[in-house]
Amino acid sequence: LMVIGAVFSVSECFVEKTRGRTDRWNPIYGGCITGGALAASAGPQAMAMGCAGFAAFSAALDALGFGPFG
Repeated sequence: LMVIGAVFSVSECFVEKTRGRTDRWNPIYGGCITGGALAASAGPQAMAMGCAGFAAFSAALDALGFGPFG
């Protein structure tokens, strides 16, 4: 669980720094990177599913008010 949190935190920070803005898309992109990175050993199809799953989860948390923009 700590690995997931660390990968998400680093990827979200990287996305925010790269994009140069703070908005609700950063956690979604960070979730996609996290899901893809955690599923990398299982192949490209698993990476795509991990990306979509973590991005959707991040968007849902933000929509429910648990994110900084909720």
